[in-house]
Amino acid sequence: MYLHQISFPKKELVKDHKEFQNVYSMHQIIWGIISKDKSQERNFLYRVEYDDFLKIKYVYLLASTKAESKSNRKIKVSSRYQPQLEKGESLYFKLRANPIVKRKENGRTKEYSIIMDAKHKFKKNGQHYQDKYSLSELIHETGFKWLLRKGNEQHGFSIKPFEVKIENDREFIVSPPKKKSYKLRVLDFEGKLTITDPDLFKKGLFNGIGSAKAFGCGLMLVKRI
Repeated sequence: MYLHQISFPKKELVKDHKEFQNVYSMHQIIWGIISKDKSQERNFLYRVEYDDFLKIKYVYLLASTKAESKSNRKIKVSSRYQPQLEKGESLYFKLRANPIVKRKENGRTKEYSIIMDAKHKFKKNGQHYQDKYSLSELIHETGFKWLLRKGNEQHGFSIKPFEVKIENDREFIVSPPKKKSYKLRVLDFEGKLTITDPDLFKKGLFNGIGSAKAFGCGLMLVKRI
């Protein structure tokens, strides 16, 4: 695997502003950078880094092959990404994820963001979440439980409540051609984790965590503390 940092020319970002803000179009742009032909399956994860005004700064891309610079796009590529990991090791991490719950309704499986689902549960019980939480508290508690479960059950890491920051409950638009647009909700996680199973953890690094991996979610960036 190779980790890339992709920078786009400012003129291109301004000219094609709407295209870059549509996460489906961004997926197509990234695919065009890394793929060799149209039949190639998606074998990459990526994360868009935004400034405080939600303007794109650059993109991190993790892929099994090296991408080459195209159309004045600057691409920095790491040496082969093969982290040596140990049980009990602590790392600083960043993760943008699409945390969802799935429920069957009228014979169909539907997906809901965990924050909307938490609000719905309060409403169903005749309550309002603000009777117990501020919005930031609800986001932190609900998001923390989701990531804790992912780490414990699937991805070989553990976290502690006061060592993880959770914010940016954002909504992005996915607009596939000739199909109905829909909203994608994401959370940004950042903080400290401890590896409990190095093999499972490495799989999570390479394969991603959670859903919507095709749309800029699931790539966990780590570094030693």
